[in-house]
Amino acid sequence: MVGQIKEMKVKTIKHLCGMLAVLVCCACSSNSDEGVNAPQFWTVTLTASMGDVTTRALELGEGNAINAVFEVNDEVFVVDADGSTIVGTLKAQSTGASTTLTGTLDATSLAVNEIVTLRYHSATANYDGQVGTLAGIATSQDYAEGTLTVSTLSPLTFTTTSVTLNAKQSITKFSFTDGTNAVSVKTFGIAATGLVQSIATSGSETVGAVTGTLATASTDVYVALRNNSGAKHTYSFIIQDDAGNWYKGPKKANLANGKSYTATVTLTKLPALTNGSAVGTIGVVGGLPAIVISGNNAVALMNAGALCPEHYGTYYTFANQTSGLSNGWYVPCQTEVEALVSLTKAWGAQNGVNGCTFTIGSNTLFLPAAGYKINGSTSSNVTTFGCYWSSTEPVDPELANLAFGLQFSSSVNNTYSAYKVDGLSVRPFHTLP
Repeated sequence: MVGQIKEMKVKTIKHLCGMLAVLVCCACSSNSDEGVNAPQFWTVTLTASMGDVTTRALELGEGNAINAVFEVNDEVFVVDADGSTIVGTLKAQSTGASTTLTGTLDATSLAVNEIVTLRYHSATANYDGQVGTLAGIATSQDYAEGTLTVSTLSPLTFTTTSVTLNAKQSITKFSFTDGTNAVSVKTFGIAATGLVQSIATSGSETVGAVTGTLATASTDVYVALRNNSGAKHTYSFIIQDDAGNWYKGPKKANLANGKSYTATVTLTKLPALTNGSAVGTIGVVGGLPAIVISGNNAVALMNAGALCPEHYGTYYTFANQTSGLSNGWYVPCQTEVEALVSLTKAWGAQNGVNGCTFTIGSNTLFLPAAGYKINGSTSSNVTTFGCYWSSTEPVDPELANLAFGLQFSSSVNNTYSAYKVDGLSVRPFHTLP
């Protein structure tokens, strides 16, 4: 980029799980000839319990409880205190609410009194991309954690031989209505302050939006949600039904981890937009929710590849920036981007996601600060900068590797030049019929 944002360092997570296949079943002590950093592998056996509020999400119990069981060979990842190393994996030896966990751990990077985290069923968590069913949650969004304190290193022991894994999400059965009739959901986007989208091995969280697509449209949608603040929030929904109609609506709720809920959300159906619709009107054109920016033009409410306004969507290089567009949607030219920049705008957070809010008529348009990807691969400045393509290229042939776009942050809001090989967001425009 011209005036390109300095690349942020990305911490590399060291994965050690692949070593387990070559480890012997018995404990091994370290050898002084191998040096102080030599691997120290120890076989560890623990008693683990799921408890009343931990989930495998296969069925909902009475009184908001979630029935919880282990299955044989369920994996529990052991992560060191700063999240930089997965020290090994333990496996469940039986089915039930409690089990024996056994596996080989590497004590090399650990210290006495260090608190390690046990994570079931993955070292990372992703609440995005759900399929709206209990079975889907059990497969991909069922996360629980527990902690142990290191007692000795050689052999590796902990201050207790038992651990309880507690659920890190609630499960809600949502039903949707337009006030009169049930809405059969095909895709959904949910955003709220404190809503966790994903968790890294280090424990750092991405917040703000969870989306999903159902294989078969349904009036009942099961979603795993993690509220990291523990407070009551207004959850913003954007829903598409099986007929292609779009709806928006809020629901205020206080969700607690390890509990199940039922909720009915009343939605407003978005109208069709046409040439001459009032500036600031929110509706649907070309199959997507949009806001009218002028008498004959509209801007999508979401990034290309996203299912709600707070979702980052897909990062595109300049060469493939139109690959996610159809039905008359297009990448705006530089003049259209400049018209967007000229609007009243403010940097801030919407539903916990940093970005820029543009005032259009009586409504607003939100663009999240999704950062960009250097050479289309390494993410940089996520949450601090928004970088969006235009379709315009410089006239000067010496600048053939650049194209124009929109850039904003807490202190910057203008058009700029970006390298075509970088991955930027796209906010589509559409001419009104």
